[in-house]
Amino acid sequence: MLAIGTGQGKIRCSDPEGETRVQRRRLFLLAACLFPTAGHAQSSFIGQWQGEVEGIGKGRLIITAIKPTGEVEGRMEFELQSYVSTFGDKADSATNTNHGMVSGTTLAIESALGGQYELALNGGTLSGTYSRGTTFRGKASFTKL
Repeated sequence: MLAIGTGQGKIRCSDPEGETRVQRRRLFLLAACLFPTAGHAQSSFIGQWQGEVEGIGKGRLIITAIKPTGEVEGRMEFELQSYVSTFGDKADSATNTNHGMVSGTTLAIESALGGQYELALNGGTLSGTYSRGTTFRGKASFTKL
């Protein structure tokens, strides 16, 4: 649509389709600016972590991927009896499966052995607590390799 002579003799061209494209482009750029932080925080979890869990001992956390839903893929390995558990859709002791979920800079793991990890990402360190029921609450800390 072209309007001639509108407002002080200026020519104004109005293209609704073009304006829609510009609005979509602005929305896309805004989203791209806002969401990399979440993606970056999630990708910071990916890798190999080595540390210790009070009451269990030395262990490794290997995170191979974070799904768009925040679910963790990978495994946990503990020197104690060479125990290995993988990450899946839900915690299950029969299949040695943990359930891990990333939200912002926090990693929560429901362990196949019945415990719960609450770990906070701070640079190259994941640290927090490991608890089993109401009877045990200990420190857990992992450093990225």
